[in-house]
Amino acid sequence: MDLRPTMRIILIGGGEIGYALARALAPDHDLHVIDHDPATADRFQSLDVTFVLGSGTSADVLRRGDVESIDLAIACTGLDEVNIVACSIAKNLGATKTVCFVSRDDFLGTVGGRSNLREHFGVDQVIWPEAQLAEAIERIIAAPGAIDAEIFAGGQVQLLEYRLGAGSPLTTAPLALLHLPRGVVMVAAKHGDTITIPRGDTQLQPGDKAIVMGRREAMAAIEAKVAPDGGALRDAQRVTIIGGGDVGFRLAQLLDRRDNVELQVIERDRTRGEMLAATLSRALILSGDGTDLELLEAEDIGRSDVLVSVIDNDERNLLASLLGRQLGVDKIITRVSKPANLRLFERVGIDVALSARGAAVESVVHQIEGGKAELLAVLEEGQAKVFELIVPDDYPATALKDLAAPPESIVGTILRNGDAIVPSGNDRIEPGDRLLVFCTDASSDRVRKFFASS
Repeated sequence: MDLRPTMRIILIGGGEIGYALARALAPDHDLHVIDHDPATADRFQSLDVTFVLGSGTSADVLRRGDVESIDLAIACTGLDEVNIVACSIAKNLGATKTVCFVSRDDFLGTVGGRSNLREHFGVDQVIWPEAQLAEAIERIIAAPGAIDAEIFAGGQVQLLEYRLGAGSPLTTAPLALLHLPRGVVMVAAKHGDTITIPRGDTQLQPGDKAIVMGRREAMAAIEAKVAPDGGALRDAQRVTIIGGGDVGFRLAQLLDRRDNVELQVIERDRTRGEMLAATLSRALILSGDGTDLELLEAEDIGRSDVLVSVIDNDERNLLASLLGRQLGVDKIITRVSKPANLRLFERVGIDVALSARGAAVESVVHQIEGGKAELLAVLEEGQAKVFELIVPDDYPATALKDLAAPPESIVGTILRNGDAIVPSGNDRIEPGDRLLVFCTDASSDRVRKFFASS
């Protein structure tokens, strides 16, 4: 999307996603919010937005939101059908671009997929947070010991986040004396609620989180240092998914393709379970309630290497996860629907608590803000980000140590001519290089605009 000083935007839907988008966009853009629930208006009173009461599928309501002159319409209600119809009407009435949030795989299939949405319904972009969540969970499962994982540059570069336990090798000395493997750099450390770019004298403590980036083949060495059991996978990794809804089904499809995963899915809706069994070729489908302790004990869930609870209910997810922990599961990954619950889940011992909404919202905001930087990843619920920046053709070759980079940012990788270079201060950036830059949220605007202002 084009970079503009101010864009005229309509948000159709004032729920959690709509509110998160409004908070991010209202300071810099002319924003209208449409929702049919009068009670929803109250939460937007503190924001500089125009609230329009009514249905986003009504042409009259959209006109009250000045849709004819709108640069962007974002439909983010909880109903896929409403979002698609709202985008279609907004496009027909004059909206320049439309973004549609969807939550159901089957609905995308019903309407003929993304290309059909663009051609026949006027939807320029589809955002599917549940699919993004499933893909994030798959990456974490593939990295034993990690609590977050990202892959960049077509698989050449990996980013892993670890929570450091007592006795972790990374807590034994200042960073400069840890002698990390060649091709790996520690890009961040988190102590309590504070995330920083570490220096040579940074001393990590048990309970801290460490984020490392490097060439994929080199990351195996750091994983052997940090992950339980040296990061080695067993011949087959046993994974249990509780909840066969949209996220659980998508994740099961991804894991069902992997030969080194023994997969079982617990789903309490019998009809849904039959669909899962008919679709998944290798997974074992168990009919029952994932919060039933007797069922979990009978199925020996404690032997699982990973338990993933992705029920669409935070309370039941938490209960299932705590039962899994009590039964001895090594790694617990839990879906969180309410952002306020993320910290609670981690504090009670959940290894990985993930929200489907955070990264999706950030990706939309970044596209609206524009610039030549591409947002690749959002970590720690928005506290940190990874951007890809392209060095302009007229930018002089510069050693990293001489680069006046924004504070709280670090170049983790230089991509040049198909190679991934994990740099030191003496390495130079050259015109045409692609830089993978890790930064805190406070520095993200300066990082994104760095070459534009240089």
